[in-house]
Amino acid sequence: MKKTVYKSAMSRVRTSEDFKEETYKKLMQEMEKETGTQNNGHHQKERLHMETAKKRKLAGWTIGIAACAMLGVGMIAMNQNPSTITPPPSTTITQPPIQGKVAVNIDGVISEVSADGKSFKVGDLWVTVTPETKMGIDGPTAAEPSEELLQKEFKVGNIVSGFTTDDLGTGKVNATRIYNNMLPAK
Repeated sequence: MKKTVYKSAMSRVRTSEDFKEETYKKLMQEMEKETGTQNNGHHQKERLHMETAKKRKLAGWTIGIAACAMLGVGMIAMNQNPSTITPPPSTTITQPPIQGKVAVNIDGVISEVSADGKSFKVGDLWVTVTPETKMGIDGPTAAEPSEELLQKEFKVGNIVSGFTTDDLGTGKVNATRIYNNMLPAK
């Protein structure tokens, strides 16, 4: 059935020699046009691509230079000379400046504790804790001493740090201040 339909359709189509020649000429002209424009079109596309790349590069450099200029202006504005601002003449300092460091000359692990629990040995130094010995760190910004960092009892193996005004060369000193008395980290 398909063959008969196909044959009847083909018989209806009448092609003449002129039609074939005209179609062939038009195809050849189109092919010539396409090959001519392909080479030209390829060069035009490359040129267009290069021009857009140049524009992008120029835009990138322009934006970068503008950003650097803005950063420079901002830095200059933030670092103005403060000599024009004078403090009021009645300003006085009432407290000494807060220091971030404390003097420590007793530091180490307790190797021995006396029977009364008020003296301990750190290295070759015997340290005695007296009623005048201050415990913890004081100052306006100091935190409250915690039981974890400042234990009441001195035990062998605890890490201790403190300060004394006595001569360390004698081998036995009275502690002026005990900053830490804590268990070692496990």
